[in-house]
Amino acid sequence: MLKNSIVFTCILALAYITLSSDIDGAAHHGHGNITGSSTGAVGHCQTSSCHGGNNALTLVTLQVLDSSTLQPITTYNALQTYLVTLSGNDTAVTSNLPGWGFMASAVLGNHTQAGTFSIPSALASKIHTFNCGTTTVVEHSVTLSQTTTGVNKYSTQFYWTAPAVGSDSVQFFSLLNAVNGDGGSSGDYPNAAAKVTIYESATSGINSLNNTVSSLALSVYPNPSLSGTTISYPLYSPETVTIQLMDMSGKLISCLANNEYQGVGLHSYTPTLPASGVYIIRVKAGQSLSVARLVKL
Repeated sequence: MLKNSIVFTCILALAYITLSSDIDGAAHHGHGNITGSSTGAVGHCQTSSCHGGNNALTLVTLQVLDSSTLQPITTYNALQTYLVTLSGNDTAVTSNLPGWGFMASAVLGNHTQAGTFSIPSALASKIHTFNCGTTTVVEHSVTLSQTTTGVNKYSTQFYWTAPAVGSDSVQFFSLLNAVNGDGGSSGDYPNAAAKVTIYESATSGINSLNNTVSSLALSVYPNPSLSGTTISYPLYSPETVTIQLMDMSGKLISCLANNEYQGVGLHSYTPTLPASGVYIIRVKAGQSLSVARLVKL
């Protein structure tokens, strides 16, 4: 009887270690999005009741890169795919932490999902995406091993496709947990990366051939213009409309309509252009948005 009790106790202990360690990803394991993006505050593993909080001895960096040049970006183009890298070191830790896990997310200003994630085929057996209500996270699906080459001890990457035109700023949240691999939380060193914010390009979605995205039947005439021009568009159902005039750097010059409720019919505006140059006009009506380039001679 004693022998059976000991065996049963060992089985329970092993089950506890297996279930309490998020080797298959914290979100997949039932803890949800712990990056902090759902609230806007940097998250940490304490939210899943497995660690005491962030540990500064683990250094974490997230970067969003142009997939062609592999250079960090600060602005994105709608629906374009970028490469996201997450890396870290625990050089200040005296004991070796051979394994690690992570979670990353991207949200709009209202803390809902921004764009979509996809996994490189070479990493499909190691990391995955997981839906957490209004957000989707990327996380490890097995305990990851430290790299033997390169500057960073812990390193992974995945793809992010930007949201539709008119989504504005996107914030990336992430955390990394360097682990000793004993199945428990003691002796592990989780930490979060700084939030990374990127902004929609002022020219996002502009078609280089005709300078117009035609999700709305937007007309800008005459264009080029010597003096005045007229912006017009039809609405086939009542919508809330915002019209912005910007310079090529994305600086807002004027807002011709700001969340203005407009009915069915043809609507027209005549913007005041301060000087000769090239301007961007963005008209958002409900879920539709058109962008046009206007030249004043």
